[in-house]
Amino acid sequence: MKGEKKEKKPKKDKKPKPGSVMRLMWRSHPWLTLFTLITGIISGVASIAVVSVINKAIHEEGARTDALIWFVGLSVVALIFRNGAALFPAYASMRIMTRLRIALCRKILATPLEEVDRRGPPNVLTMLTNDIPQLNTTLVVMPTVLIEATVFVFGIAYLAYLSWVVFALTLSLMFVGVVLYTFFFLGGIRYSGRVRDEFTSFNEYTHALVFGLKELKLNGIRRRWFARSAIQASSTRVARFNFVERLWYTAADNVGQFTLSLLIGCLLFAAPMVAALDPEVMTASVLAVLYIMGPLSLLVGAMPVLAGGRIACTRLAEFGFSINDPHPDPVEPEAPATLLLDHKKYWDSIELKAVSMHYQDKVTGTGFGLGPIDLSIQSGELIYIVGGNGCGKSTLAKVICGLYIPQSGEVLLDGTNITDDSRSDFRDLFSAVFSDFHLFNRLIGPDEEEGSPALAQKYLETLGLADKIKIDGLGYSTMKELSYGQQKRLALVCAYMEDRPIYVLDEWAADQDPPFKKFFYEELLPDLKHRGKTVLIITHDDQYFQLADRIIKLADGNIVSDINCTVRDKNLSSLA
Repeated sequence: MKGEKKEKKPKKDKKPKPGSVMRLMWRSHPWLTLFTLITGIISGVASIAVVSVINKAIHEEGARTDALIWFVGLSVVALIFRNGAALFPAYASMRIMTRLRIALCRKILATPLEEVDRRGPPNVLTMLTNDIPQLNTTLVVMPTVLIEATVFVFGIAYLAYLSWVVFALTLSLMFVGVVLYTFFFLGGIRYSGRVRDEFTSFNEYTHALVFGLKELKLNGIRRRWFARSAIQASSTRVARFNFVERLWYTAADNVGQFTLSLLIGCLLFAAPMVAALDPEVMTASVLAVLYIMGPLSLLVGAMPVLAGGRIACTRLAEFGFSINDPHPDPVEPEAPATLLLDHKKYWDSIELKAVSMHYQDKVTGTGFGLGPIDLSIQSGELIYIVGGNGCGKSTLAKVICGLYIPQSGEVLLDGTNITDDSRSDFRDLFSAVFSDFHLFNRLIGPDEEEGSPALAQKYLETLGLADKIKIDGLGYSTMKELSYGQQKRLALVCAYMEDRPIYVLDEWAADQDPPFKKFFYEELLPDLKHRGKTVLIITHDDQYFQLADRIIKLADGNIVSDINCTVRDKNLSSLA
């Protein structure tokens, strides 16, 4: 299929590794990363050389003129190379994050629907709105980390050049500081993970707040419960975890500052007791320690950002998305990204053989099972799928049209098993309006044609929407607020425009006025059947059962009856 990536069912027993941000930078822009490292080294050397010049100017009065020239020159070099090492990677990070964001969206599109449904929209949204921006922040910080780490390393090397006593004292105190810092830093990382996971829960509540606002406004008890036990409780947990996280990181930062202060004190008071230090060496050592305090503070401050990036990488890997996998830049397809359906307009049957689906809620322990289902659908049939709420009608419809991949059993088209390689093509047979449908502002026609505005206008008039929808090029806009039933009619217009061989309509008539419901069953559906379409209707409207070719009834995830209405008597009361 042109312009379409085949969907693969992921292996549940093998997940990608979280990946490394540094490896991502090197693989994506190796020369730019090398340039950043070299410029960071030059900036670090120039910065430490400035300390040596300052020390020389203090102790050698006759050399101050030369020292001034060197001071200005080295400061300019350090500034230029520091900025160069920061700005170019910022541009690279923009390119990298754009590619990752597009790749993650493609990954979501390629992930089986049942996996996305199991994780829930809030978790998927958190990856797009929190994890990807966190990676972007980490990438922007990485050049700073490289530069400041270089300055810090050359500062330590300069201390070793000045005096081995100073160097040994510095390493000893740094070791103690690193141990204490690691203890507090790991505590902060634990709470960083809790903040991210709690933010996913908060996203779920905000989703309910936006889409359930009418119900909340109508019921004071529900509104007070939601405000107190959902939004307020989740917001409080996010804030509390954030505060505790900041306490740990602040404690780690204080350890670093205390270690540096202790180091300066030891240089001034303890080191002279161990070995005689020249005043010039003492001054240079103190200046070097004071100078590296800035880079060290920036490194300490960047550690929480790097930890956040690591957590984001881990959560993305749990979804099956590794940042270190190849994610090439998107390439425009040679042909238009449309569907070629001529070779699919003529088919005979779709068969389900021993198809089963099972769900298990890890929290409540409850579950639902569909099947095993054996079912054959013939081309041109008008089929009603009926049954009580929760019996598996929508799940069966999603299995039939390839949205849900059976955990066991087979789905066959004209005797050929639908596999991962052919599932995307198989889905292109279907147009559907599910109960949780989404409207896209785009008119899409069949085959390689764009949607016809004239044809869309005709369908709008047929469904009583001509005065509410304005066709604008290949899109549309609403002139009046639409009711839920009117939105369903607009979704049906979009499905009509696609002109696919098979239509799946999930409780479409449930929100329609009686005249439109009658029009739907007695005129629209027969018109689709007359045009050779296969139509699957999920419905509870028993007064229209006599219009169906077949009626399939489900109970507890199993087919309990499958009646061919063309060869039996018209007594359908048992199905009501």
